[in-house]
Amino acid sequence: MLGRVAELHYKHGFTHQEVADLLGFSRVQVTRMLARARAEGIVEITVHSDEPIFPEEQQALMSLFGLEHASVAPTFPDKSDTLKSIGTVGATYLRSVLRSGMTVAVGISGTLAEIATQLKTDPMSVLFVPAIGSRPAGSEGVNPHRVAELFAEAVGGTNVHLPAPMFTSSAQSAQTIASEPQIEHALETARAASLGLFGLGGTQPGTGIVADEFANEPALEQLFERGVVGDISAAFFDAKGRSIDSEISHRIVGLSFDEIMAIPHRVAFAGGPDKVDSIAGALAGGIITALITDQETAVALLASRS
Repeated sequence: MLGRVAELHYKHGFTHQEVADLLGFSRVQVTRMLARARAEGIVEITVHSDEPIFPEEQQALMSLFGLEHASVAPTFPDKSDTLKSIGTVGATYLRSVLRSGMTVAVGISGTLAEIATQLKTDPMSVLFVPAIGSRPAGSEGVNPHRVAELFAEAVGGTNVHLPAPMFTSSAQSAQTIASEPQIEHALETARAASLGLFGLGGTQPGTGIVADEFANEPALEQLFERGVVGDISAAFFDAKGRSIDSEISHRIVGLSFDEIMAIPHRVAFAGGPDKVDSIAGALAGGIITALITDQETAVALLASRS
């Protein structure tokens, strides 16, 4: 029935009321069925336009922070809806920059997973590789290796697996694991990437690995003493975007802060009031070269520099 309703409305131009009269439903029922048809993928709407939704905020972010690119998505009362919105805008941006032959490093980010599910392109030979190992068993959130797989599936490309934990019990353990041939190869591939796709973690619970993965770590206090405001793929930084070296940093299996900075194009996909300080720090230090965020976050970032 959803297909019949969608055919009449979208292909034959019937209004909601005309569909209701023809099929014996109420207008409200038809409206709800059309919404379900979109949610279930029966109906897909494509807008052929490159016009930004918020051009003033986009241009202001680029000018004020010296970004190569900025995209701004609508903000919604529900955080998950804003995440999907950033994902939609992020997918549009990636379709414009991905090219066959590229190697793309991906970090820790639920937003990246959302983008991958919305990314549809003609097949292209893009190689995706995690920039860091996997979260501990039982942790919430998607792992970078899964994000790399999702992107590869979306564009018909390939991916490299990084079979390692995100962090270990000691610096020596991290060095030993990173020297394993398969892991060393994956990290070398990530270092050679021309494009890096990252989330930006905050410091409050539920905003990133600082509070979520290291909450019980004695060394966490060291990060806060040094002014941590966020991380990019577990590379920690302060409000001026300066790298923070800590005991935890040496236990990470992944690209270091300097190695991330060596990737020519570094795109962050992040938004929400609990990420403003982290994003502002990344912008202040030139950690990212492009930003995909939401409108309220964009306004807050611009106000912080006014």
